[in-house]
Amino acid sequence: MREKEGEKDKVMDKLMSLKSLRAEIRSGDTIVLGGGGLVRKPMALVEELVRSDITDLTVVTVLGGPDVDLLLGAGRVKKLIYAYVGFDFAGLAPNFRRAREEKRVEFVEGSEYILIAALEAGAKEIPFMPVRSGLGSDLLRINPTLKEFISPFGGEKLVAVKAIRPDVALLHVNYADAPGYGQILGDRFLDPLCARAAKKTILSAEKVVETKKIEEQPADTAILKLWTHGVIEAPGGAGFTSCYPNYAADLSRIQDYLEQASSKEKFTGYLEKNVLR
Repeated sequence: MREKEGEKDKVMDKLMSLKSLRAEIRSGDTIVLGGGGLVRKPMALVEELVRSDITDLTVVTVLGGPDVDLLLGAGRVKKLIYAYVGFDFAGLAPNFRRAREEKRVEFVEGSEYILIAALEAGAKEIPFMPVRSGLGSDLLRINPTLKEFISPFGGEKLVAVKAIRPDVALLHVNYADAPGYGQILGDRFLDPLCARAAKKTILSAEKVVETKKIEEQPADTAILKLWTHGVIEAPGGAGFTSCYPNYAADLSRIQDYLEQASSKEKFTGYLEKNVLR
């Protein structure tokens, strides 16, 4: 990242290469992944993690898809905090299912609302967020980050959701500029919240554009430069997931992935051919 001296002020240039992502994440870090299901997943960033020697990650996802499945299959995950992991209409996530059955990863299960509350607490830098979600459910029994308590104001029974403050958020956007503004043209899912909650955010973008273009469509700006640590230009960075309006999900590649991930042996071949190249 470089500071460029302009006529009026200094502009921070946060552009970085894909390979330099490895220097921003350490083994044992907590990362949160943006997008949802088969939509706008940060696949280029995730594949770069798989090519590195980074391991023992705690991965946070509200609507996980092939990004989470790939990291699980490659053995990069120590703990998964999640509400959903799957391939939407295409079915179950094979590596996720295998990892759960074999109990080789710690799984912390929550609901979408509970994960949102945890990230909101992280963004606000407070220890927990009070909610009603989870009352009367087994989540209070199986999830150690949830604690029932009595409100000091009125005596209502509530649930305290422990804050999640990820080390790094990995997000894919349509457009970004060098200072770190990111524009999302389709569903934003929880990407802005992930960026606010994380200690630093890395954006991959279909295209890096001049700030003037960002300013022409301010309503599309979902990620602010003050949240962004690095920007990577990565055309096609959502992989075989969709990135509206740039491209739709690639159904043939999705089916190929699911077939190749159906066994450990096949998946090893898939990694060698498609990721570790």
